[in-house]
Amino acid sequence: MSNSNNNKGLESFKILSFVLPLIFYIGIAVLDGPVWCVDSQSYVSMDFSREPVYPLFLALIRKIFETFKFSGEFKGQPSYLFCAVILQSLLWVYTSWRLGNEVYNVASRYLNLNSALFIGYAGVLSQMAVASLNRFAAKRGSMYSESIMTESIAIPLFVIFTIELWHLHRAYLQRNIVRVFVLAILIASVRKQMLICLILWGFSAFVIYLFINRQDGIHKFFITVLMIVAAIVSIKGVDRIYNSALRGRFVEHIGNSKGGLDTVLYTARSEDAELFKDYENFPDLDALYTSIFEACNEQQLNIEYAPGYEKRDQANVFNSDWAAMASHYAESYDVIGFDIVQVKCDEYVAEHFPGLELCDAQLKEDEVEGILFKTLLKHAFERIKKGEGKAIIYVFTANVLKAFVISVANISPKILIPISFFMYLLFLTSFVLLFLSSIFGNRGNEKYVKDDFLLLAFLTLSGIAINSVVTGSMIFPQPRYMCYGMGLFYLALTCDIIATKK
Repeated sequence: MSNSNNNKGLESFKILSFVLPLIFYIGIAVLDGPVWCVDSQSYVSMDFSREPVYPLFLALIRKIFETFKFSGEFKGQPSYLFCAVILQSLLWVYTSWRLGNEVYNVASRYLNLNSALFIGYAGVLSQMAVASLNRFAAKRGSMYSESIMTESIAIPLFVIFTIELWHLHRAYLQRNIVRVFVLAILIASVRKQMLICLILWGFSAFVIYLFINRQDGIHKFFITVLMIVAAIVSIKGVDRIYNSALRGRFVEHIGNSKGGLDTVLYTARSEDAELFKDYENFPDLDALYTSIFEACNEQQLNIEYAPGYEKRDQANVFNSDWAAMASHYAESYDVIGFDIVQVKCDEYVAEHFPGLELCDAQLKEDEVEGILFKTLLKHAFERIKKGEGKAIIYVFTANVLKAFVISVANISPKILIPISFFMYLLFLTSFVLLFLSSIFGNRGNEKYVKDDFLLLAFLTLSGIAINSVVTGSMIFPQPRYMCYGMGLFYLALTCDIIATKK
């Protein structure tokens, strides 16, 4: 290819890498308008159970519209929400553009222009492809960028965080540390699930600084640990300051125990009520538990009624239909949490702690849920130690498997389950081949580029694994919780295959 054609190809990429996602995301935003979801009202109303950043983001836009007396509706929703959707979409545009240019810049140091451009376009289109799958193929009615929920900004922020972490592990510079630190605080203040970013940072630093690049490794790892601790303190501080300003209570948001409580209740037993007898400062807690358990049992929301659990304590992911059981668990999760636990705990607090103001009553209910969760969780570990917790292990392993599956595909139709495992096998195979190619190949730019793509693949797979284990054990895996790394997965796979062939 001539230099003239090379320049044209590069110039086209620089333009199209921004224009294509701009047309795509803004076009869908205009087509769909603000997509109102089940959780949207809790963000608009700045509910006590929500993290601070997204409600503040919506409140700021609403305040600007009120100040300048902008009014009206778009697609049946207040016009300020459409402004929020446009800003969210621009964040997705930036993320797609940034990712495409990052991988192109790495690839262009060694690969020929066509291969580098192919990887660059793959980076741009990977995020758009996942969004399209969510919007059209999966028929979810939105692709999250136009939705009024935290995923609308958490997903692109996670991709940006991964890019910055990739930078940090390639160049240990103060500015890179600060960027990762600030992004970690920001994204975890959008959605607590994104505390996985801190785990990813710590795990990757542990592997890289102590086993791979060991020059000043202990010092770098120690600094990383300090930064992660500082980030956790900052995240808690932001949450408390927000609630202090909004509600006059210097506390974190409520509901942190709800997901875990729903999970342990799924495998709990009626006799577990004995754990709550004569609980100090919380009278009749055993009666509350019994009421919750009986309501769950009456609606067949526990594992005893799950398809795929016909073999009872002998059931596991190898001899039973674990996908069917995991689906039953997912269908039961919100019903347990919102229709039963929340209602029963509200009634309990109103009866035993009358006269509390709304905010204090919510805090008391949160405390009750925390006691139920911690007690049942501790008992679950004791049952596992005694060999009596096979149902708990079955639910955990099935949910983690499901999380891995829907991180790269979907659980339905079932043919996608073996396909997803094949994709992981292909990913690991390409990773190993690229690693061997890097070890035994040439030095210079070729090795550096291969090492950079190996690092991207390592961070991507680690992020998916951490998210799968955390979400599979503490919440329940569904596509909007798991698709954070999907585009990165297929991009890293593409990069590894092309870099290996070269």
